[in-house]
Amino acid sequence: MTDQSSPRGKGRTRLALLGAFLLGLLAAALFLRRQVTDLVKQAVPYVRRKVTVKQPVLIINPWSGDGKAAECNLAAVAEDAGIRTIVMKKGDHLRELAVNAIADGADAIGMAGGDGSLAVVAGVAIEHDLPFFCIPVGTRNHFALDLGLDRDDPLSALDAIRDGEELEIDHALAGDRLFLNNISFGIYAQAVHEDGYREHKDEAFAKVLEANAADVDAQAALQYKTPDGRVHERAPLLLISNNRYRYSGPPDFGRRFRLDSGQLGVSAVTGLPKVIDVATALLGDKHDLYEWETTSIRIESEQPILAGVDGEAVQFDSPLDIVIKPKTLRVLVPTGTRPGFVPPREKVAARLLDLANLGGAPPS
Repeated sequence: MTDQSSPRGKGRTRLALLGAFLLGLLAAALFLRRQVTDLVKQAVPYVRRKVTVKQPVLIINPWSGDGKAAECNLAAVAEDAGIRTIVMKKGDHLRELAVNAIADGADAIGMAGGDGSLAVVAGVAIEHDLPFFCIPVGTRNHFALDLGLDRDDPLSALDAIRDGEELEIDHALAGDRLFLNNISFGIYAQAVHEDGYREHKDEAFAKVLEANAADVDAQAALQYKTPDGRVHERAPLLLISNNRYRYSGPPDFGRRFRLDSGQLGVSAVTGLPKVIDVATALLGDKHDLYEWETTSIRIESEQPILAGVDGEAVQFDSPLDIVIKPKTLRVLVPTGTRPGFVPPREKVAARLLDLANLGGAPPS
């Protein structure tokens, strides 16, 4: 054994410290390169145009977000702004309401509700080539957040009609089902399909996770291919999004830098231990965590395919093709709204420092 106090021992210690330092610098450089690439992409201007809307219609889900629309007096404020409102009633069919509103002369159609409801009305707007707008009165409002709207001030989104502009952004399709945010398979999708999920989300997720960990046959039997050419037969966790998500920290954790990249974002965890060991997964173990971008992906199964589409439980037949539709959604936002997410400089600097100190690798 080498005496660490000897010249030879001290040399090895210095070499080890230098190696750790260089690894830290390499990790920081790789992370910085990815951040710079994202910042460059985010800086590319969106296609914007001024539009004149004469007969806008807003459909309001009064139950969304525990009655947030009523709390902010949305219907009255919207009417004062010249927007005809339709407040949903029990038994109403959302798609039918939107189609009828357009048939009655609406030249822009909006939705105040959760992300699933937004997707339905956005789909109708796309079919009729009309602009779409949204008011964030849902529980999470992930789409509105990435669109650049203020979730804490839903009424400010009405400025999209008062003084707004139109952007062209992407939407995605799972089969013929439109989604604005993401579609998930595996543990999350199984939990969403559990009875009582809405009332007991933590319990449902824990139950599914425990079953998946105890028996590989409990994991979703889905076949899909990763970029290295491997075909996987199980999907502990598979997330496909309309534009790629990046880690953004609490409370939302995932944000999109762009909504018009023309690419799906795919994250696949192929080994269950990495689902449980989140820290390892975030460091990007290439054997178990894959992240890539693509314009389409196919999922196959001998069983019905369970999914969570923008948080709603949906079942698909096999095969299921998921594709991106670039710049097909005309969305109205208040003038100057900046979609996407750019991490503050201090967050980037802090993360670089962490990586340099730990000598760790950045997430892929």
